[in-house]
Amino acid sequence: MDRRSFLIGSTLTAATIPVPTRAAPSAYPAAEATIIVGFAPGGAGDLAARTVSRYAISARDVPVTLDFRPGAGGTIATDQVARATADGSVLSLFSVSPLMVAPHLQKVPYDPLTDLTYVASYAGISIPFFVRSDSPFKTWDDLLHHARANPGGLRWATAAPRGLPHIATEAAFRQEGVSATFVPFGGEADAITALLGGHIEAVAASGYAPHLEAGSIRLLIETGPEPIADQPELPTYRERGYPLAISAAYGLFGPAGLPSNVITWWEKLLTEMTGSAAYDGFLKTLRGHRLFQDSATFTKNVQAGYREIGRQIEMLGLRP
Repeated sequence: MDRRSFLIGSTLTAATIPVPTRAAPSAYPAAEATIIVGFAPGGAGDLAARTVSRYAISARDVPVTLDFRPGAGGTIATDQVARATADGSVLSLFSVSPLMVAPHLQKVPYDPLTDLTYVASYAGISIPFFVRSDSPFKTWDDLLHHARANPGGLRWATAAPRGLPHIATEAAFRQEGVSATFVPFGGEADAITALLGGHIEAVAASGYAPHLEAGSIRLLIETGPEPIADQPELPTYRERGYPLAISAAYGLFGPAGLPSNVITWWEKLLTEMTGSAAYDGFLKTLRGHRLFQDSATFTKNVQAGYREIGRQIEMLGLRP
């Protein structure tokens, strides 16, 4: 499997999202655009959206504002985008959890297969599970041993409750015979602050890089299928044979029926951005990897991943 893909499991045959039928406006953008971010400011999602916003301003002189709408694991923001006018004035930062996980676990007011347009993805990310650097847990197995000996005593968190890192880690713990306590937070910045303050013992989140460079955390395992580029010895969920091994990506999506010229405008901007110095700096800060998927490829991958995650959730008995 291509390590730059964020799909899990085997590739599935994807269904097609309806072809947009809305008439394209004569010029785009006619005014500023808004990118809704479904998570609190200060995390990796903030950085991913801000990088696009700044590049659009600097390269096209197009004002792109960020609108942070945290809550309910990103589903509130996703619903807002699904209801927006399909003219390109409102887009959102793509995250796996509200689009590929939440609809399998709770009732949401949108259908990720029909109510949205997937514009493009532009960065691959890692989501490691980590502890404080002074933690007694030197390895993943150390943590598992402690958790088995102290049922419910291990407190841990992710960027969003019931997101894919949460579900994947719960599945890993179940396979390992571990009972741990999940502590919900509004965003990864709050979760990491709680970790550094000693209020919880571990976090699985993508915004780990600055803390790793500062020497304040220790990575124990990568929740995705492939090793982190500069951490080749770090084990992965796939290597350990856990049911869900994820790779994640950031991208943009909008309401269903986005005009083709809007999609093309963003595809061109994001392609250009991935060759810029600003993008290189973003990847270095995020410790992400270079990735670009146009709308057609992105759509197929989202749909295939959505169906595979649903299959795994059903097999694991995690569906409510």
